[in-house]
Amino acid sequence: MRKIPYHVGIIPDGNRRWALKKGLPTWFGHIRGYEVAKTIANEAWKLGIKVLTFYGLSRENCLKRPKEELRYIHRILIKAVKELLEDNRVRGGRVRLLFTGDFNLLPDSIASKLLEANRQTALNGPFTLVVGTCYGGKWEIIDLVKRIVRGEVSIKAEDIDEENVRKLLVLGDLPEPDLIIRSGGEYRISGFLLYHIAYSELYFTDTLWPDFTIDEFHRAIEWYASRNRRFGA
Repeated sequence: MRKIPYHVGIIPDGNRRWALKKGLPTWFGHIRGYEVAKTIANEAWKLGIKVLTFYGLSRENCLKRPKEELRYIHRILIKAVKELLEDNRVRGGRVRLLFTGDFNLLPDSIASKLLEANRQTALNGPFTLVVGTCYGGKWEIIDLVKRIVRGEVSIKAEDIDEENVRKLLVLGDLPEPDLIIRSGGEYRISGFLLYHIAYSELYFTDTLWPDFTIDEFHRAIEWYASRNRRFGA
């Protein structure tokens, strides 16, 4: 039986380039990318993966993308939350939703929907779907430091170690990713889960995200299964 990663993180890159190559408006690439994300999430569920984390929007995306493009992405995000909360697996308590990121960069109406989805499904499991929304790895660490300084998080100096800091970051008690997949032909992490991926296996593919298939997902899993993870030993 092949080795299945417990936690997979995905950087779904290439939506805009896919649309431009086809002479389509960029928003069409995001819609197609969302449909692919649903397909891959369903396949992760079938494979027995327990945590799937998507890099939905980076802070840089939220700060630098054209407002019109962001409006389309916001509509897709609202649609995604609605569909997820109506999914029988979520309603049946088998899937937890965890949206995370700098929600100050989102309209209040959307931020409140994401927080409510988190609240409604907080006790669900065993599958967790994490979606980074206006998220950045540097922001995550800076935000924790600010919360400690403001007294919102109480931790003694002698208790500050890798494990306790990790639990105070966005993934909380969730295990760190075993495998990171990045589509779109870029060979960088772009601020994705910087604290959490020191020993994650990194799989890069030239395939643009809207063309990413279940077969390619399986190839990434097979590649992961072939790796010898030594964790510094």
